[in-house]
Amino acid sequence: MSSSKVKVGSICLLSYAIGVLLSPYLLPADFITVNYIAPFFHDDKLAQQQQQQSLLATTNNDAAVLNDGDDESDDGDEEVEPKVFKYAAPYAHIIGEEDDPFLNVDIVLHRNGEPDPCSRQMQTQTQQQQKQELDDYDGFGMTFTLLGKIAERFGIISTSTTKQPKDETTTTAKESSSARSPLSQSILRSAEHFTKPLSFNSKYDLDAVLTHAFASITPSSLFHNNNNDPSSSSCGPTWDEDDPHYLDQVNEHSNSHSTISTSFSSLIKYCDMGIDRTPIQPDHNKLVRLGGQVKSLPCTFHTREGVRVDSLNMLVDLARGVELLGRKKGDGGECGVDNQDNDATLVDLARGVELLGRKKGDGGECGVDNQDNDATCTAASSSNDSNDNVRNELHLYAVSAGRVFMFAPKYIGEIFQLPHVQGPRNLPVSLQVMSLKPRVFDIYNFFDRAESAAIVDKALKETSDTHKMKRSSTGASGYNLNSKRTSENGFDTHGKEAQVVKRRCMHILGFDEYEESLTDGLQVLRYNKTTGYFPHLDWIDDPRKREEHNFDSAGVGSNRFATILLYMSDLDAGDGGETLFSHGWPVGQAEEDHVELDDAIDALRASGDVEGILKRESWEETMVARCRTRLAVRPHSSRAVLFYSQHPDGTVDPSSLHGGCPVITDQPKWAANLWAWNSIRGGFPGSPVNQHVVEKNRAATKSPENDLQKNAKFINTKSDERMRHAQLFFQDTFWGKYGFDDPPLGVNTFKGHKWHVQVDGEVVKSFTIGNEKRQEFHI
Repeated sequence: MSSSKVKVGSICLLSYAIGVLLSPYLLPADFITVNYIAPFFHDDKLAQQQQQQSLLATTNNDAAVLNDGDDESDDGDEEVEPKVFKYAAPYAHIIGEEDDPFLNVDIVLHRNGEPDPCSRQMQTQTQQQQKQELDDYDGFGMTFTLLGKIAERFGIISTSTTKQPKDETTTTAKESSSARSPLSQSILRSAEHFTKPLSFNSKYDLDAVLTHAFASITPSSLFHNNNNDPSSSSCGPTWDEDDPHYLDQVNEHSNSHSTISTSFSSLIKYCDMGIDRTPIQPDHNKLVRLGGQVKSLPCTFHTREGVRVDSLNMLVDLARGVELLGRKKGDGGECGVDNQDNDATLVDLARGVELLGRKKGDGGECGVDNQDNDATCTAASSSNDSNDNVRNELHLYAVSAGRVFMFAPKYIGEIFQLPHVQGPRNLPVSLQVMSLKPRVFDIYNFFDRAESAAIVDKALKETSDTHKMKRSSTGASGYNLNSKRTSENGFDTHGKEAQVVKRRCMHILGFDEYEESLTDGLQVLRYNKTTGYFPHLDWIDDPRKREEHNFDSAGVGSNRFATILLYMSDLDAGDGGETLFSHGWPVGQAEEDHVELDDAIDALRASGDVEGILKRESWEETMVARCRTRLAVRPHSSRAVLFYSQHPDGTVDPSSLHGGCPVITDQPKWAANLWAWNSIRGGFPGSPVNQHVVEKNRAATKSPENDLQKNAKFINTKSDERMRHAQLFFQDTFWGKYGFDDPPLGVNTFKGHKWHVQVDGEVVKSFTIGNEKRQEFHI
């Protein structure tokens, strides 16, 4: 019996020895991993690890796609060095070594102007779980389960090739990632794909890095959608799917020369809509393109309130503010900013954070209480809810390259607090939604009666033929009278109050830098008794492209995209003078209470309010009837209203049709409006043109459009020490710094305008604009 046991043992030992010797030549080196044992054993942990390895492979492929395969691939026969993140040190300096601000915050992405999100970053793993899985993962796809450790013990696999002496000046991917959120990991990975030096404090660099990061899939499945497939994300282009994107054509060309199928993230396609759909902004040449041969353009990212995220520091402050804004009043402040605390961080938080504090299953939110306009924070701070049931969300709005930010209203009565906008006498500025279609907002505390009076007074004193008060005209070019526009108007382009108001307008609209080329002058309007303006669009229509300027804002052209109306006089109910939105209905009116036009005209005639003032069956009578039954804004001094004439993709919004209701009282109506353009308007260098019209007009020796405008450039030659700290003024309005260290100042102005150079508050030199189209002035 003992002899038999010895024989059996010898046979087993011999079989084992033969198996050990032959297995490296018969089986793959990674045989004892989740990739091979998973089909035979059901283990949730192993399945999760296998899915994560698959996502990592997808990430590597996606990163290569975003860079068109420029990255060098690793040779499987060579030793693999641990990944070192170039920007780990500066990143850690900004966000901190241990406390990652994004760990407990979901980043929720919206397309520009859309209240519903298109993608959401979920924090699906705890920091400890991420660290444990990264400890288990060696970069080869080998997970060190118990079987893996046995295999290492017998020499089938080895981890010694990945062990390197630690360099105190560098941070490996594993070390930096183990304490970082999925978003931080994605940002660090994305920064690796740029050959140019990056700065997290440059808004252009940050735009490119965030676009790349948000478009990539990470091992933690950074952005979730229906099937965790980035190509199915709703963050893609907004136009018809039958109209191909230029990146799809790149794919076809690439795939015809390669056996590897590539696809671009839908967000990448949304951010760069192609050369035919991307207007050129004044700062276009400063944009940082994504890496690779295609070099697509990035998005810009804004808060719900329109503040552009211009640095990593700001993004960190916004993320940290999510929990801060959700605190109860008794735990250190209201759900907002203590006005007595001028902490810059809190100001950043208040101006951009939207804390929804949604609870799983019920969608509750920390928003505005419509009854008292106070932030309630009930969902985020309720003592009955556990921390596990509350999700903190930071909402960001992605704006395609070449496009401009637009607010994303969700319901009538919604309020947008804008503490980043400095109103008159430091009063808090806010928007309240009046209508969703058209998108119309009341603006509170936008300007005051003193500014209003100063603007009207300057308009009355203006003597220039191009700017003084006269019968209003219409049309894209020239002075064209219209029998259905009977008001008077003048322009204030450079006045002190006009400049203050224009800059405030652009700040509200989401521009972080003021650009004169994106605005018209402030148009001042006077409506006397019986005068009005028939419903029209502020968007200028030129369907046959007969004008030199290209008004096709859905393509590369520029047009008016937003209007801010300023009311400068008080009119009572029944006095007329309202601004009518023909496609809107009165705020809060039930559908069954809507009044049709014929009934409205009958009611107006029965009232006798316009008897002897307006003719029956005239357009003026029809306007007054519409004004009493449709969405109409009644003027009162220092009231302001914003509405959009375009959709976020540049297409015209027909529902923005509006008009000025005739005044039916002896008191005149004073108003002003500012038009903001989606790109450089006509008359400024770089404005889009219809080249065939330009060539035709030059051949016919026709003068260029906007011939009355003059382009002036003011240059400091640095030859006079007195001018080291000079400043440029239009009349008494500060225009810009004009010193030794300042760039030349370029402006569009008019013949006869006077510009002054001041030093220490004293005028030391003056210039008067002459006849030449382009003029230079030196000090």
